[in-house]
Amino acid sequence: MTPNHTASHTVAAESLSPAAFAAFGDVAERPIDVRRRYLPTSDDRTEDATTFSFWISSAARLGNLPLPITTLERHPFSAQTFIPLGSSQYLAIVCDAGPDGLPDVATLRCFIAGAHQSITFARNVWHHPMTVLGAAMEFAVAMGMTGRQDDDVFVDIAGDVRAVMPQSA
Repeated sequence: MTPNHTASHTVAAESLSPAAFAAFGDVAERPIDVRRRYLPTSDDRTEDATTFSFWISSAARLGNLPLPITTLERHPFSAQTFIPLGSSQYLAIVCDAGPDGLPDVATLRCFIAGAHQSITFARNVWHHPMTVLGAAMEFAVAMGMTGRQDDDVFVDIAGDVRAVMPQSA
């Protein structure tokens, strides 16, 4: 697949909050005084995604931004939840789909998440593979699977597309 947008594009990182991320999925934060935090989108899956999968995944480690964005992925049959198992910050990079269903990098957003924040990418949301800013870290990952090759859809991003620290940082 080829992406919608191949020109240069830069997106400044921003802090992750449930409100800012709502169009792309859910955020659950772990305050010590709250026993349970729910991710309502985590069970969003089609009838074909009958197998629940739960695994541990290592994330790519990046010392600092900028980050060239060369690949995006989506999961058409199920939402995908990530629960950090370490103490590093990580990136949640997302964008809308264009009219042809491919990523529209002009809508790219880059969120800096804390280790106390779990996220669910809603079904069909284009997102970058998990990338950690600090020490190496693993995630517990959960999603529904169909068992077909198209459970995961990847596209290469052409052009100079990157996430950077905000001007004020």
